[in-house]
Amino acid sequence: MPSPLLFLLIIALFPHAFVEYSLHIQINYNNQVYHLSELLFENVTRIYYNNASFAYNLTVYVLNFSQILTSSTILDNASLPKTFFYISNPGEPVIERGVILSLLSSNDSNYIYYGRTFIGYIELEYFYYVNSTGVPYKIVILQIGESGQLVSNTTYTLVSSNLVNPNEQPTLPDGFKFTNDSKIVNLPISLDLNSALDQTVGKYISFVTLLLIFVLLTVKIYASRKKTSSN
Repeated sequence: MPSPLLFLLIIALFPHAFVEYSLHIQINYNNQVYHLSELLFENVTRIYYNNASFAYNLTVYVLNFSQILTSSTILDNASLPKTFFYISNPGEPVIERGVILSLLSSNDSNYIYYGRTFIGYIELEYFYYVNSTGVPYKIVILQIGESGQLVSNTTYTLVSSNLVNPNEQPTLPDGFKFTNDSKIVNLPISLDLNSALDQTVGKYISFVTLLLIFVLLTVKIYASRKKTSSN
């Protein structure tokens, strides 16, 4: 079973650790249902040994349009990652991430975790499927609206990770360009990961808000192109 010290050792020995996920997003927007395909890539870019933290790059590729939606640099805790898709202690009843995850069920070395949070009137429900490697092989995120309606259903499926197999290489698409509505973003997240609770919550809300912006911008692009193609 992975431990916090093990992950720090892994990213120290393999400083370019990565996880790659395919995303299928179903969005209910303005009485329409949209199905989007994306590729999410997280790779470690730097380790800060003085406070056991690390930086990683998050890039989202929109496969529907052969475009890059955004690229962001995010800072995280190397002992217990809060946002990077790695769980240091699978099997524990509670996982302390940006959203606290509680163990729903387990079968041998496979675990299902559940978490829930709110941003304003928007509810987000998380289901993490993880095994002994610590890398979730599936993640489902449900976005629930103010009236209880399902706004979006996003399923992450693991494509590859050198944290699972050291010989694996990322399979990223070539020739993708940034959309007109996107840009490189560096999140203003403090390296002091032992700061006050309100700062920790602020970091997480910033991260989730960024993900919601991904969805909204993608819907805007998709709706615009669909309208143009129908004319």
